This record gives sequence, structure tokens and C-alpha cells, in this order.
Amino acid sequence: MPAVEITTISIRGYGGRSVPNRLFRQAGAQRLALILPGLRYTCDMPLLFYTARLMIQRGAAVLQVHSDYTQAAYQSAPGSEQGRWLAEDTQAAYQAGLAADDFRELILIGKSIGTLALASLVAGGVEAPGIWLTPLLHQPRLVEAALQQKGPALFIGSSSDPTFDLAQMQRIQAAGKGEGLVIPGADHSLEIPGDVLASLEIMRQVVERILAFLNQLPTA
Repeated sequence: MPAVEITTISIRGYGGRSVPNRLFRQAGAQRLALILPGLRYTCDMPLLFYTARLMIQRGAAVLQVHSDYTQAAYQSAPGSEQGRWLAEDTQAAYQAGLAADDFRELILIGKSIGTLALASLVAGGVEAPGIWLTPLLHQPRLVEAALQQKGPALFIGSSSDPTFDLAQMQRIQAAGKGEGLVIPGADHSLEIPGDVLASLEIMRQVVERILAFLNQLPTA
């Protein structure tokens, strides 16, 4: 693993609130990976942990967002306010991350609710490769954003996950807006409950597919 400095940066999101984060810097990094976690799936959990390690291995800087949207203030807010909150936090993280160094390239990585955050950037005109992990394809605004994206995209989900809509993913792919990997039988964490070895095999498949996707991107 390259020599990496781990720090934090100042991010002010919705209502001026501080957005918790962790920035992995390394010398000469020209690409920033912005990682947007799930509701209860943090950046330290397997899918996002290993994706971050792949990005660092490939010489990128990584900005992890550590917002906690399980907090009462967010959960009790109306849906429209939750959407603004998530979008404003994400926009603030995007801007602060790019301002943290002289980055020439960006890659967006989201998990679950983090794919809604990713979608808000795409809908706002951000053009960058995207990795959509367990995307909430039952949400029309996410699907519409995915259909607008201009950068390469990879969608990974499970046919057994109730938040994953295979027909919508096929619609996105048919429009030439991304490629996909569908894992049969896995839950929303892309694991097989009660079967650690099967879950590890899924993780290997996911990491290999993400690596193949990254290998297709131009070198930053």
C-alpha cells in the first residue's frame, strides 16, 4: 500500500452543519474518489473498505463521507427536506474534496442511500465515472439521474434485494448508460446471511468487477 496521510477537511453541509469525513492523501494523486456510504453501511464496511483500497492502490486520493443519517433530526424531517439535506451535504463534500488538492479527475462511489447522493450530483451536472453499489433503483429520481449520466458507470446489486429493480437496470444499460453485475441470492449488503464463505466469494466477485471497471478508465 502506498504511503498515505489520513486527515479530515472542513465540510459545511445542510444548515451549516459539519459533515464528518476522512481524507486519504498520497503524493502525486491526480484523481479523487468520493465515497458516499449507506444509511447503516459505513465506509469501514467491506464493500466500501475494499473499494477505497483499490482506489488508493491505483494512486488516487479518497474522501470518505461519514454522515449519520440515522440521527433523529434527519429521520423526523419530511421527505423533501431529507432530499435537500442529503443533496446539500453531498454537494459540499464534492466541492470541498476537489478544493483539497489539484485533482484532475473524479470518481463517484455510492452505496444504497449513497447512490441517491451520487444521483444528486449527476442531476446537478457533475460528469464523472460512477460506481453504484446496491443502487436504490425503486426510486424514480435515481433512475432518471442514471439515465442522464455522461461518465462510465458500473451498477452492482442483487436480484434478491427488494430495493434493486433489475428491469430498471436493464433500461439504464439499454440506454448505454452503464454496465452491471447482478448477484443472485444476496441481501442489501451483498452478503448471504449465515454463510460467511459464500459472502466472501461474493466480495471477491465484486472487487474483481470493480477492478475491471477501473482498468477501463483513462489513467489520471
